[in-house]
Amino acid sequence: MTLYNSRMFFSWWRQRRRQKLLAEPFPVWWVPHLERNVGHYPRLTPPEQARLRDLTRILIAEKLWLARGGLLRVTEEMMVTIAAQAALLLLGADRGYFPRVKQVVVFPTEFRTPVAGDDWEDDFLSDIPHAGQAVDRGPVLLAWDEVLQEGRDPQAGFNVVVHEFAHQLDFVDGLALGTPPLGRRDLETRWKYVLAVAFADHRRAIREQHEPTFFTPPAAESEAEFFADATEAFYCRPRDLKALYPAIYELLAAYYRVDPLAWWGDTAADAVDHPNCIPI
Repeated sequence: MTLYNSRMFFSWWRQRRRQKLLAEPFPVWWVPHLERNVGHYPRLTPPEQARLRDLTRILIAEKLWLARGGLLRVTEEMMVTIAAQAALLLLGADRGYFPRVKQVVVFPTEFRTPVAGDDWEDDFLSDIPHAGQAVDRGPVLLAWDEVLQEGRDPQAGFNVVVHEFAHQLDFVDGLALGTPPLGRRDLETRWKYVLAVAFADHRRAIREQHEPTFFTPPAAESEAEFFADATEAFYCRPRDLKALYPAIYELLAAYYRVDPLAWWGDTAADAVDHPNCIPI
């Protein structure tokens, strides 16, 4: 069998397996996890909720879930909560269900980065604590306590699952430059200009430290971090993002093919009155 035929067969087999999985009823005991731990879920339309449930099942089935850092096992609640938040990025387009992510590694709380060559065990660690980390062609590592807190209260403005899986979308073309494959030349040109200007302005504001900024200090580290940070804002603070950076909001809406403003309505924090929403 040629390499081309092998890929065709595997693609057919994987699609058939997904269809078989989705033909089965959604586990009813998973629904409370969605309603309690995924703050976006009750705000979605019924068709969006149905699609999120389907995406959640596929992500759970196709990823290897590993417990580390003293966590005994990854429970169904953990898998559903994490997979559903990651699925928010796929509501408009599945994008291969994060094909480069083979493993999701869950720690009970904040962790220090394991050494890649150590099979993500705890023998050799860096000195920098993390709530999440995305590894190119590797796993997504997450701290469960952060996942749960931010998943339940997305309007707090942060979501480590959304952030790390946004990195994985950026990794798809192997460049990690804050510009995932967009599929349209006009969109790519506008994307590079708009985000480059906003990133430069943010870096200058962080360096000068004159006033609070909308994006976080880590977003000034690289274009990749800025993209992931902007994605968090898009899903968790859409009204603020659109009020202060309408061009970025429009680009992210075109890429993710969803409009989070429709989910939050007038309940989102007012950008003008929010102390950390000072435009840069």
